[in-house]
Amino acid sequence: MSETTTVTETHDDHHPSDWEYVKIAGILAVLTTIEVLTYFESVFTFFETRWILLTTLFVLMIVKFWLVARMFMHLKQDKPILSQSFAAGLALATGVYIVALLAFNFFSA
Repeated sequence: MSETTTVTETHDDHHPSDWEYVKIAGILAVLTTIEVLTYFESVFTFFETRWILLTTLFVLMIVKFWLVARMFMHLKQDKPILSQSFAAGLALATGVYIVALLAFNFFSA
């Protein structure tokens, strides 16, 4: 005896539409523009201390990572363990980056 199963669900049902990809790309472009603007000296006067600048850059980094991983890598549709592993990797990378900055006395200026 052989059993046959019919698949009624298509793979395309889980993917975002093209318009959603365009919106995410636009959001990423705006966030990248904000990051690039922080490199200009006139923007440094807006940030009173380095801590505000660094906090802004770290928040932008985390939001951009989350958007790319969630939408373009389709973690939104995958099992939660995969999202958790990416979050753990992001936390580890952020920690290593902060330790590297501390090693070069970046925060003492």
